[in-house]
Amino acid sequence: MALLMVPLWALTAQAADKMNCLMCHKHRYIGRIDANGKLHNYNVDETMYRHTVHRNIDCHDCHTYITKIPHDPVTQTVNCANSCHIKPPFSQETFSHQHIMTIFNGSAHGRTPEDSDRMRAAKPDCIFCHQNPLYSKISEENLPEAEALRRCQNCHPQGGVIQAFQHIAHRLRKKTTRAPQQIVALCAKCHQDSERMLQLGASPRAAEAVESYNHSIHGKLVRLGSKKAADCISCHASSALHDIYKKDNPKASINKANIAQTCRQCHAKTGDWFIDIAVHPSPIHKDNPIIYLMSLFLQLATYGTVISMVGLMLFETFGRRREGIRLILFNGSSWHRPNKHARPKRG
Repeated sequence: MALLMVPLWALTAQAADKMNCLMCHKHRYIGRIDANGKLHNYNVDETMYRHTVHRNIDCHDCHTYITKIPHDPVTQTVNCANSCHIKPPFSQETFSHQHIMTIFNGSAHGRTPEDSDRMRAAKPDCIFCHQNPLYSKISEENLPEAEALRRCQNCHPQGGVIQAFQHIAHRLRKKTTRAPQQIVALCAKCHQDSERMLQLGASPRAAEAVESYNHSIHGKLVRLGSKKAADCISCHASSALHDIYKKDNPKASINKANIAQTCRQCHAKTGDWFIDIAVHPSPIHKDNPIIYLMSLFLQLATYGTVISMVGLMLFETFGRRREGIRLILFNGSSWHRPNKHARPKRG
């Protein structure tokens, strides 16, 4: 029986490769060097691919422009809005990322006809953020049921509760979402380059967004390892994740009319005074004198405390040495006063 299962397992593993693309792409060093000297690696690790979110997707569902094997040089990019052959158990239509693409194209990252060539080249595409991540198991008590359900409903209809539950119950036990630290690092790949952001038309304040975030309480908590502190998409996107708009857009989560509701995701008691607090604090005096003065006060208090403690330690050490007290380093450090009445040792 075990011998029969081996070829069956192998057949299942190859099911998504109907055109036998791995015949060539399984080789580790397959690739080319373009005219600019950049190395392009075309290798696909079959074992790793079987554990990714796209493991059941046929290669041709994404690479629709390839019609023969061996194929001609590829000049097109993958369109993530294509429909693949997979049908969810509660839908009669093949699956597609078209809904997410529509949201993304209307966001600040979507390309528009008004964009310059430099702007279009700078904006991220799907694979800049999504690189076919591996599944990672999480414990049952940490399942984010409500959050996962909202994300599922970005693409899937709300009807068919029983069928949806059977599908979602499996999805809840797998996790591909990045940690806050990874999200901040991903966004910072572009947004921390202040000079580049200014050239693309960002305001001076927006160009310093990464630096000011790192100085905020959210940024400091994330750097310390917090999984609950707000990262970039916590404030700049909804559960759809791709609807990141400029603050002047009425649909933006950071728009003046929506910022209170955005803050209430974590801070229930959010009033007008709360939303006036700078989420991206600037230490520059002209931008925020209160933040500047508080930052200056805390720096003086911190350095003053440390310098005072070091000075006190030096004064105390000098006083003890003047009184003849010695510092002995043996199983820890301690001060000992010589015993004047001790008998001299006999030679």
